[in-house]
Amino acid sequence: MVKLGSTYLIVKDFEKSITFFETLLEMKVSAQRFNRWAQFNFNGNCIALLNPKYDEDIIKQGEDLENHFSKEYLEYQQNRNIQYGNNFVLNFYIDDLIAEYERIKNLDIGKMTEIMYLNISSPYYHFLLEDPDGNIIEITGRCDSRKLIE
Repeated sequence: MVKLGSTYLIVKDFEKSITFFETLLEMKVSAQRFNRWAQFNFNGNCIALLNPKYDEDIIKQGEDLENHFSKEYLEYQQNRNIQYGNNFVLNFYIDDLIAEYERIKNLDIGKMTEIMYLNISSPYYHFLLEDPDGNIIEITGRCDSRKLIE
């Protein structure tokens, strides 16, 4: 049986991304491994941030590589071209979508849409927020449409 280990974003600016997600999620990083990996734990699930520059810097230094990386990993890294941003969508559910929208809007931590509505199989309210690398975060939840200002 396959089990989900984590979902993670590859980020350009590790510290900026940590600050963004700590602010958005209103929680501190749950675990961090050097300046390479940071994760936020949610009741048995997690999202994480990976800083590829950490490995790149070790490889550039060229010291003790065989203790850090396999030959295959080093070859993979030589040919790797990282495309930052918009690689997948993180979806968060909140009980009061309008209150969360106002909270995040006031934080001014990234570009965001207005609250949007669609109804394919059921009514669905959400808004989108971009992290520092341009990854899309979708926030959905309960929404009293009478409170929406047109």
